[in-house]
Amino acid sequence: MSENNPDMFDSNDHSKRSPWEDMLRSMLGSEAADEMIKAMRSSGVDPASMGAGMKFPGTPEEMRSMLGQLNYMMSSSSGPINWKMAHEIARHRAWGDGDLQISAAEGQRIRQALQVGDLWLDAVTDLTPPQGERHAWRRSDWVDNTLDTWKQMVEPVAANAARALSDALKQQMDQMTNQGIGELPEGLSAMFTQAQPMMERLSAAVFAGQIGEALGGLSHEAFGSTDVGIPLTDGGSTALVVPNVNSFVDGLDIPTDEVYQFLALREVAHARLFHSVSWLRSEILQSVQNYAAEIRIDTDAIYEAATSIDPTDMAALQDAMTAGAFNGEPTPSQEKALEDLETQLALVEGWVEVITLEAGRPYLPHIEQLRELMRRRRISGGAAEQMLEKLIGLKLRPRQARNAAQLWQIVSSERGRSERDALWNHPDFAPTATELANPEAFLLARKQKADADADIDAALEQLLEGTLGWAEGLEPGQDSEGDAKRVGSPDGVSDASDSDANGSGSQDRGSVSGAEGSDSDHSRDGSAEDSGDDAASHDDEDR
Repeated sequence: MSENNPDMFDSNDHSKRSPWEDMLRSMLGSEAADEMIKAMRSSGVDPASMGAGMKFPGTPEEMRSMLGQLNYMMSSSSGPINWKMAHEIARHRAWGDGDLQISAAEGQRIRQALQVGDLWLDAVTDLTPPQGERHAWRRSDWVDNTLDTWKQMVEPVAANAARALSDALKQQMDQMTNQGIGELPEGLSAMFTQAQPMMERLSAAVFAGQIGEALGGLSHEAFGSTDVGIPLTDGGSTALVVPNVNSFVDGLDIPTDEVYQFLALREVAHARLFHSVSWLRSEILQSVQNYAAEIRIDTDAIYEAATSIDPTDMAALQDAMTAGAFNGEPTPSQEKALEDLETQLALVEGWVEVITLEAGRPYLPHIEQLRELMRRRRISGGAAEQMLEKLIGLKLRPRQARNAAQLWQIVSSERGRSERDALWNHPDFAPTATELANPEAFLLARKQKADADADIDAALEQLLEGTLGWAEGLEPGQDSEGDAKRVGSPDGVSDASDSDANGSGSQDRGSVSGAEGSDSDHSRDGSAEDSGDDAASHDDEDR
């Protein structure tokens, strides 16, 4: 028999197996891979020629390493992201050169700073603090405690992207195995159908790698649980990430205790706001999800990236699979969701800035300098934030935070803290993006709107009570021009003499029409049965 006879195929003959075949076995399992290879050979496709453009390891050790990485990526997962893998990568990145335990003294220092911050805030806001615990975190603690919220934010994006990745990879495999032949044999097509779950797992692993790297990077930059303007924990707990706070302090010429207290004050201010404003957290997350729901993946870019995969470089694989995926123009719905999100984040940041400045000014001599440092940090963003933007195609940045702070300060100065904080009572009360663009006009615009609404409410109340009054120029009992229209009149309007000749304005007009048309109706039953028939006969006479 010929060498290509499928009956002569020996899966144990390693000397005749190509690197591509070994990779296929690693991804699909030996039995499924052997069936696919047999089907390919029976249709005239040589598996040894597959993946000719792909780089493979040159030594058995490198091949085993590559296959081990593939096996890890193909480990079972449900959903568009392998969250177990993402968590492990993020924790590994968080550890870095070491993630030392926090001493009891450091933990007590952090908890006390958070407690003092809450006491200071009691004097400047009516919003109440949460009753959650206060924590001192390591970087890995930040990853562990914020992962669930990141799932809510990222999964809608990954779900769309995973479908495109899976389709692109399947298209690539179809092209690789369909070189020079027509329609695939039934057996080979079935093998590709069985390979679809593998494509989905690969997509989930790719995004897990990207998210794990991004969150691991953020764990080195975050000061607490609310740095991105979103409460990343649920339950009202507050925390500071000790190694990151210490790194921040080392670069400043400000007393360490003062920096600790300032960052603790910002953390508890965020926590107090999200605890008291029950709708805020869900609104922000919904804006993210609304944006993600409209994401359209650039499948051409995905396909081009898939053709350049180097199986020996898993990091390059992750970069290639997501490069250019979010280059499309945003839809109108996405632009609206992005505007909502930026406005919400700006309102949060502006409010926190105003009340922390007011609460801390009597106690923190360098608070103005610290506030300016936070503004610069917010504007520049970090490498991890940029990675996250690349991953989900969305900037978590309050673009109008300065205007928002100015607006909150104006309301606080002119109306007091109670009216300022009352703007959080409902989403409809919160300042809009248009209002943030002109903070000085906010109070005047709101007053004008309130006055107009009050006039409408008063008129409706009078209407319901029967005390609304009459239109200008009319007296009680006098019809308006619209009420004076006469059915059947050529011009649709009767004058006063017509009204007097046929009866008063209050007389039933149906009976008047019936009287005028009684002769024409005599041949019927002698009279019209109802005013509707009389009106119809009157119309016939006019015609």
